[in-house]
Amino acid sequence: MPIVREHYRQFVKFAIVGGSGVVVNLAVFNLTLLVWNATHGHPHRGAEYLANALGFVISVMTNYYLNRRWTFRSSGRLAIEFPRFVAVSVMAYLLNLAIFTLFRSEFGLGPNLSQLLAIAFVMPFNYVVNKLWSFR
Repeated sequence: MPIVREHYRQFVKFAIVGGSGVVVNLAVFNLTLLVWNATHGHPHRGAEYLANALGFVISVMTNYYLNRRWTFRSSGRLAIEFPRFVAVSVMAYLLNLAIFTLFRSEFGLGPNLSQLLAIAFVMPFNYVVNKLWSFR
């Protein structure tokens, strides 16, 4: 059972790091919009997409660092691990988007519930692929 306990502990750490990534993403997203509005005097749809992209990029970087150091305690080569982590993050995002869309369009669920369910479905995939490929 110790190995099961260790996998469970890692999964919980992974979930905590993911939660911190959401906070980072939202902080960067909102800060970007705040700066945009302060410098341009008005909101713009393009600024929202820029803020979305910056939030994703910065949160992936912080999630990589925290997962490398804390969750998986990896000492692998950055040049190999980081691109793999980014690839998994993009795949997880696309899978999340597909599941979110399914719950919204096919089942008529609200956006927050759809997002929570999509996260719940994608997180185990994200964890397993990162554990077995990105940080092996």
